[in-house]
Amino acid sequence: MHARPGAIHPATRTFQALRIFVNEELAELAAGLAAAERVLKPGGRLVVVAFHSLEDRIAKSFLVERGRPSAPSRHRPAPAQAPATFRILTNRPIVPDEAEIAANPRARSAKLRAAERTDAAIASRRATALLPRLPSPADIIARQGSGRP
Repeated sequence: MHARPGAIHPATRTFQALRIFVNEELAELAAGLAAAERVLKPGGRLVVVAFHSLEDRIAKSFLVERGRPSAPSRHRPAPAQAPATFRILTNRPIVPDEAEIAANPRARSAKLRAAERTDAAIASRRATALLPRLPSPADIIARQGSGRP
């Protein structure tokens, strides 16, 4: 593929995807968010800056799940609701304006989300439920060793 003049080089996304996969960055982000929920004191603030949509989706899902009670189903009995452990401070992500992008072009894709820790006890929830279903590097290595594609 050839890059259009003024566009981001096509290899950039490929190397980004490889880096995210090899370093297991999405799993680390989910684990970091869960750890922040455990260590923040009531009133503490969690601020997440995401630079691509996968990170932003995980951060948004985490904050929505921990910050708002889930909508009850009219077809099932309402389960016991876990209290909100975060109060969302940014309903929409904060993105850089044109002046900031002109001063720092790398900020063009940044999205900031923030929440404040409440005094609610932490319910046992799995942070890995936020992750997209992707194989880990260990899964791929194990498959290659077994002769499976």
